[in-house]
Amino acid sequence: MRTKVLLVDDDEMLLAGLKRQLRNKFKIETAISGEDAVKMVEENGPYAVVVSDYMMPGMNGIELLRQVKVSDPDTIRMMLTGSADMSTAIKAVNEGSIYKFHPKPCPAETLGNAIQSGIEEYHKVTTDQSQLKKVQMSLANARMIQRKLMPKSNPQVDGYDIAGQSVSCDETGGDYYDFINPHEWNQEKIGIVVADVIGHGISAALLMTSVRAFFRERIQSPGSAVSIVTDVNKRLVQDIEELNLFVTMFYSEIDLREKYFRWVHAGHESALSYDPATDIFDTLGGEGLPLGVMAEWNYEEAKISIQPGQIFLIGTDGIKEACNPQNEHFGNGRLLAVVKDNHQKSAKEILADVYDALAAFRGSAERKDDETLVVVKAL
Repeated sequence: MRTKVLLVDDDEMLLAGLKRQLRNKFKIETAISGEDAVKMVEENGPYAVVVSDYMMPGMNGIELLRQVKVSDPDTIRMMLTGSADMSTAIKAVNEGSIYKFHPKPCPAETLGNAIQSGIEEYHKVTTDQSQLKKVQMSLANARMIQRKLMPKSNPQVDGYDIAGQSVSCDETGGDYYDFINPHEWNQEKIGIVVADVIGHGISAALLMTSVRAFFRERIQSPGSAVSIVTDVNKRLVQDIEELNLFVTMFYSEIDLREKYFRWVHAGHESALSYDPATDIFDTLGGEGLPLGVMAEWNYEEAKISIQPGQIFLIGTDGIKEACNPQNEHFGNGRLLAVVKDNHQKSAKEILADVYDALAAFRGSAERKDDETLVVVKAL
């Protein structure tokens, strides 16, 4: 089917003549007033090109083309008029977003060439829009899949209150967190992993999906925290060592019997510990190399005993590096202040308070990185 063109003019003889001369090249429809044209656009559109006279009773051409722009922004709008003064041309361009402006009388060949050019532009715009919609749909599907790969609920563990959340700055993100529940490890421990791919967006999300798969596959076999991280690192190096990519990870385990918190640091943001009884914050870091850089890196395990009421914060650098409109960082200081002021609340409430504080601090500034945080509270 040929793409439709709408000619609008209050001179019916002129419209009949143009339609007769152009109908072999284009699918021409006509309207004798701006009001009729608006109705046709709304009921019979879309039109690839709308060509309108300027001086018409009632609605003039500029008003018509302005409404066409609102109804169907992709339609190419042209003006054909005997009122070819400069002010009319300026208004037509500024208010109607005119693609071409032709004074009367205009030869049918000239008008036909202009319409053909308009149709080509219309197809280009609509093709680009169609491709954009496909990309947006793919990104939406990718986001949905990625969200489904995140924990569906917070773990329920006797003696501990745990909550996690991840917010992406793009449609998809490079942050990842997960829980390995006690029933997967004979009720001896619970695993908590937080990781961050360099960069963000769809490429980071694809790599993070692979990391999750490697990690989930590895924990099905027995082994220490160090061996788990080491094996995931070796597998990742095989896949990405030529891509100049890497993944930071903080892998931790809560020993439910001995009440220890142990961790392996792989180039990640250090975790934080707060003991309300002593009002002391500790940094839980290490010297581990990010995953995907060196296959034979020797990771190390560290551990501390867990005290009643103690709170652990395991997150990504998007939390402390969040910026306000003045380009100031949220920083660990503000994060710790939120935890200290709300330490008596549940892990889920503390988590919500942190994200509320982040939103208030960021204000009108845009989120520049993914923000992930897991809160663990010993009861």
